[in-house]
Amino acid sequence: MAFPEPLERLINALENFPGVGARSAERMALHVLRSTPDEVASLAMALRDARMETQRCEMCLNITLRSPCSICSDQDRDSSVVCVVEGPREVEKLESSGAHSGLYHVLLEGFAPREGATPDDFALRELRRRVDGAEVIEIILATAPDREGEGAALKVIEILEGASVTITRLARGLPVGARLEYLHGDILVDAYSGRRKLGD
Repeated sequence: MAFPEPLERLINALENFPGVGARSAERMALHVLRSTPDEVASLAMALRDARMETQRCEMCLNITLRSPCSICSDQDRDSSVVCVVEGPREVEKLESSGAHSGLYHVLLEGFAPREGATPDDFALRELRRRVDGAEVIEIILATAPDREGEGAALKVIEILEGASVTITRLARGLPVGARLEYLHGDILVDAYSGRRKLGD
């Protein structure tokens, strides 16, 4: 017997979230049905507010309430060093580790792309614009040591070809296949401290 149509629509909507399969979507949808009307209204409001009240920082493309974000606005940060990460979660992880005191550039997992550009194409063009228009002397590639992260790093290297900037990569002490968001802060600090210039 199929679920009622409104419940099926909720399950299908939940399945669109990354990492959520059919079984997980069903469990979450059934949990919503067991929730009070106030809890459901609170969830709906949180979803709406998260989408409507946040934006991308005009400089680093991270998620923020105001643009430029608090990191890009901080005069104590080293604006000559830009750490390139795949998404907002990596910014949070590096910030909590205290390893990086420069600025960031977020490549992926952003909001809907501008007309005619994929999110990563737009972010890459913005990175080149930052490098060409500011006194950036080092780009730190902090993408994950997996296939997706390596692909992103190669795109960064390609877009920065000919730029007067040193490109470094986090040390290979990072476990292969690991994502920054799941690593212990001490591992990140060690990897960050041991970064080296590409090509050496």
